[in-house]
Amino acid sequence: MALAGILFLIQSKYDISQLIWGALAYFALLTMAVYVISQSGLKKDNKTFITRTYGAIGIRFLFSLFPLIIYFIFSPQKQLSFAFAYLFLYFFYTSFEIYCLVVNLRPDSKKPTE
Repeated sequence: MALAGILFLIQSKYDISQLIWGALAYFALLTMAVYVISQSGLKKDNKTFITRTYGAIGIRFLFSLFPLIIYFIFSPQKQLSFAFAYLFLYFFYTSFEIYCLVVNLRPDSKKPTE
């Protein structure tokens, strides 16, 4: 919700394409998919979790990169402000994902090793 407010303020100050709202929804759905992949690995052993988490990060990167490339190939406007806002969303959701991983893994790091 706060991110939508920030985007609204940025959009009112700068001329950003209306596609940014679709990008916001896209990143939210992508984050849910990455969460499901990571959580399925968390239920198994640590090796599976790490493999699935790295895979999910790679999937996020590729699925985030392709729409931006498609935008620059097919959009007649090619607004740089949209690209910056899109990358802002990418970095926001990636940092959110990393924060959630650190919070979820911190209790495991305090357990004694066997």
